[in-house]
Amino acid sequence: MRPMPVTVLLIETTSVTKVTLPHREAIFVLPCLMGLSAVLSGLPLFSQEPSYPNFEPLKQNKILMAIRTTGPIQLDGDLAEPAWQEAPVADDFVQSEPYEGESATEETEVRVVYDDENLYIGVYCDDREPEKIMVTSLKEDFDPIQSDGFELILDTFRDGRNGFLFATNPHGAKRDVQITHEGRTMNVDWDTVWDVRAKINGDGWTAEMIIPFKSLSFSENSTEQVWGINFFRRIRRKNEEDYWAPVPRRYDISRVSLAGDLRGLEGIRRGRNLKVKPFAVADVTKFARKMSPDLNFDGGLDAKYSVTPSLTLDLTSRTDFSQVEVDEQQINLTRFPLFFPEKREFFLENAGIFQFGDIPLERGPDRSKETQLFFSRRIGLSEAGEPIPILGGARLSGQVGKYSLGLLNMQAESSGDLPGTNFAVVRLKRNIWANSDIGAIVTHRLASRGVDFNRGFGADANFRFGDNLTVNAFLAKTETDRVHDQDHGHKISAQWRDNLFRFQIVYNDIQEHFNPELGFVQRTGIRSIRSRNEFHPRPPRNPLIREFHPHFTITYFMDRNHQTLTKEGHVAFELFFHNGGRVEVSYNPQFDRLVAPFRIRPQIALPVGDYVLDFWRLVAESDRSKKFYGMLDLSKGDFYSGKKTTAFALAAFRPSPRFSLESRYTRNDVRLLQGSFTTQVLGLRANYSFSTRMFLNALFQYNSDRRQVASNIRFNFIHHPLSDLFIVYNEQRDVSGAGKTDQAVILKYTHLLSF
Repeated sequence: MRPMPVTVLLIETTSVTKVTLPHREAIFVLPCLMGLSAVLSGLPLFSQEPSYPNFEPLKQNKILMAIRTTGPIQLDGDLAEPAWQEAPVADDFVQSEPYEGESATEETEVRVVYDDENLYIGVYCDDREPEKIMVTSLKEDFDPIQSDGFELILDTFRDGRNGFLFATNPHGAKRDVQITHEGRTMNVDWDTVWDVRAKINGDGWTAEMIIPFKSLSFSENSTEQVWGINFFRRIRRKNEEDYWAPVPRRYDISRVSLAGDLRGLEGIRRGRNLKVKPFAVADVTKFARKMSPDLNFDGGLDAKYSVTPSLTLDLTSRTDFSQVEVDEQQINLTRFPLFFPEKREFFLENAGIFQFGDIPLERGPDRSKETQLFFSRRIGLSEAGEPIPILGGARLSGQVGKYSLGLLNMQAESSGDLPGTNFAVVRLKRNIWANSDIGAIVTHRLASRGVDFNRGFGADANFRFGDNLTVNAFLAKTETDRVHDQDHGHKISAQWRDNLFRFQIVYNDIQEHFNPELGFVQRTGIRSIRSRNEFHPRPPRNPLIREFHPHFTITYFMDRNHQTLTKEGHVAFELFFHNGGRVEVSYNPQFDRLVAPFRIRPQIALPVGDYVLDFWRLVAESDRSKKFYGMLDLSKGDFYSGKKTTAFALAAFRPSPRFSLESRYTRNDVRLLQGSFTTQVLGLRANYSFSTRMFLNALFQYNSDRRQVASNIRFNFIHHPLSDLFIVYNEQRDVSGAGKTDQAVILKYTHLLSF
């Protein structure tokens, strides 16, 4: 049967306009119209709350008093010191999941004490079935979602925007996160000096945390400090999440504007905070093209100094990133570059300050579609991801009153055909209203020969109206040698989000010569509009299903003359189960217009023309807290002149918190009129934790495109806070028959000195 056209009535205040759309066009246009209408109208159709109770727990002005202790606190997880018995208690936790607003099913008690140098947190987590407590990892920066755990957030400036998060589990693993603008940026790789001990006992588990005041930033202008504070507990076997200061389930603990107050901190000072971290590196490298191995010795220095209690200067000399975990390999079957995240510690410190423009889909698969004027991965890495030696650099970042300031300057050495290059960034943001900000950024890249340069200029604004509506925008321009026109880019987006609905629309306009060489842009010479529409209804106390999640997204790419280039749709129904598993079925109508031949393989080129790429997709994921868990992602459908079938499978075994084994396999079978091919990527990851301070990690990857097996084995011993011993083995073995193998053994030692 031939699809019928769809008629849309556009109703205005004084007229009704009738528009008839072809069936296929309606699939793309209707979600855009619905999302835009919902956002701009303030969602009057959905303003009424659902009938089930506790949909939106009100903000409670909770207050916890900290007391000064004169006696020592022994960090052993026992809570036996007299100070713990004298300190006021934070209790009466309430659920965010699964039944928002109801009392927690198990009791949690938290106490806070301090002395001249440290903040101490004592935690008691009652559990009527302690034998069922779940712990899945001992590693640093563990995944908190799959384990019982406790989290603490401190908003030390009480600005309702930024915070420091500290987390642990019943075995005392550590996780610390720097949070900017209530989770807009969550820097999981941020590390600071603190410690924790935890114990499981007959009626639950306990933990003691110690956080030096030197490890935090706060104002010293007043005698008594008032900080924002909130506590979170996860009971994993129930998939239950509890808060001291209630947080709606659509948010997490990063929503510091809902935190309570921590009072009673008197006469504390951060003091002089100078940290110096020298390091030494030795490596032996054997290249297949050379007869004898290369032996190299090097060293460098990182330093951190608090210019003010809220402004930090970081210095680095002969920066080395040899201990950084390698990227997971991907095979690119698109016409556009892939996005790989930043993993290097130096660039992740205060990364939220340098973030330009909001990235509303940054945690999803569409992150690569977002334009970024500054992306630190462009410093010290080639286009292929190979390291480029960095001579040194400096960064000044932090808060100055209502302003956030970021200054960065790095100098890369010459490498092969690449000249020595200087990279500079200036970032300034100003907090306005309750939780909004405006800002500006300048980026600059200059090669040593002086004529090869690139600059970027931008202004951005991020507004939040109430708890549900956000509007974001940026305007940017680049300058490149011999390019003087069509070099602008801008974006505006709006989002409405409550517990039941999420509507989002994003408009991008990127001119042909917009070229942020210190940033990331997937496509130029385009205008695009993207809409995302989600619904989150929940059945009343269903024993199996926690949430239904029907959603649909569309993306339009047009050229400068408004001619359609690409259309991407996603219409899906997803189920979330109480145990953490999920299943999703989706239909993905897509269209791509090739204005130039696309060489998808060295021997296969797709000619200019219009192509349909529709496909169906099934995703199923089991409970990741179990010893055995897995994921299956299958898609099949049209692909340019033929068909494509893609399969991704993940299987994992975790017999104890110390050991985990995970395998990933991706296969693409492509059948085109111009030729057929198959690609495969296989990855095997093994992790063993000797303790919470000693780890062995291994990653083995096979890529059929490269005909290569890559191995990365890392031993890490944290011999002192923020001080490490790394032993790393890297290998790239050619399996095409040429027998070429590159090997390297790296030894790196760092030691933090505090003054």
